[in-house]
Amino acid sequence: MWESRYLGSHSPYSLIDTLVYLNTKNFLLTTVDAHLGLSFSNVMKQWKKNAVSTDGKPARTVYLKYNPITVEKKSKIDPNLPYEQLENIENPLRCPVKLYEFYLSKCPESIKHRNDLFYLLPEPSCVPESPVWFSTTSIDPNDLAIMINRVKIVREVQESLMMLNS
Repeated sequence: MWESRYLGSHSPYSLIDTLVYLNTKNFLLTTVDAHLGLSFSNVMKQWKKNAVSTDGKPARTVYLKYNPITVEKKSKIDPNLPYEQLENIENPLRCPVKLYEFYLSKCPESIKHRNDLFYLLPEPSCVPESPVWFSTTSIDPNDLAIMINRVKIVREVQESLMMLNS
């Protein structure tokens, strides 16, 4: 999917598909409701200090942290889900942290602290050089369902989901 340019950061559509893919695979979010729980205010870049790096100096790991918020008493946070996505230092073009930062850089400033949306509709007239790629409107849940179902058939996603169930 990366080689075919379905995933990546070369267009707003591929970037949204990539975020859905990574959030399904790494956060193990498999339903539209789970994905709709993501928001700009509850996904954050964070750092962990590691004891020692290979060169003997203190090191740190960069990752995305999803802090789920339950709105209703009936909804529950699944303690088995890994609400972190580690950076991919071997391949920055596939790094969840860098792709999220790029997504933020292409979103309108007015929505970056919202707690009610995450996946935005691409602006129809944008080109790769545009400073803003996305509108302030959320992607339709039916379209999001199609995107989620598409990535759930990918082998790497299925393997991640199987690890959770075992």
